[in-house]
Amino acid sequence: VAGSSEWLVRSIDGLVEDWGVGKCFIGIILLPIVGNACEHVGAIRMAVSEKVDITVGIAIGSSTQVALFVVPFSVVVGWAIGQPMDLAFGSMNTTVLIFAVLIAFSIITDGASNWLEGFMLMVAYAVIATLFWFVPEDA
Repeated sequence: VAGSSEWLVRSIDGLVEDWGVGKCFIGIILLPIVGNACEHVGAIRMAVSEKVDITVGIAIGSSTQVALFVVPFSVVVGWAIGQPMDLAFGSMNTTVLIFAVLIAFSIITDGASNWLEGFMLMVAYAVIATLFWFVPEDA
């Protein structure tokens, strides 16, 4: 897994140069899809089996794990190895995060789901993907 991850990260620069895709789009949209593919399959299988509590646990649990452990741990390791990192995400990333939390909260609050809520999630993801597709590299 570590070797595959290293290869994937090293291939990003080539993808940016050859296809003209922004690094921001790759890091925020494509890498999470590829990196969490097994988790996505598990969540879909649980949803098909109508085990909504497990499906929500998989989806929300992963996000919580990244927010509460991976990001702060990466900052501490960055400081330890001399790589400057901070938690200043910028106004656009913070706004997208707030809207994503609000949308997820509004959907899971009632404990039930329907096709419209799923469609809203897909549209929100498409809007965020479009937003990050057009973000300039220096932003």
